[in-house]
Amino acid sequence: MSATESRHKVSDLVDSFVGLEIEDPLRVTVGDVTIDCHVHDIDRTNDRFTILVKTFADDYLRIETQWIGGWLDPQVDRLKPIAEERQPIGKLQNIEAA
Repeated sequence: MSATESRHKVSDLVDSFVGLEIEDPLRVTVGDVTIDCHVHDIDRTNDRFTILVKTFADDYLRIETQWIGGWLDPQVDRLKPIAEERQPIGKLQNIEAA
């Protein structure tokens, strides 16, 4: 796959973020794991897009991408609010309305 094809694929994932609103139900796939969740918070700027989702197990995941000459692969971290730290869990494979 060429770099252009990769950017196009990532752009499709990022495009799916655009219409999201708080409380929208989602199904996200990271690696081989599919997680049902809902949008808890959204932070958009010109060069960064961050979505905070809450799972039905009451975990929080942060999905984030940045624009650096093209959208980077969206990365997913599990947030640990008590310790105020993040645990990277991988690259976003898919996101869809549940």
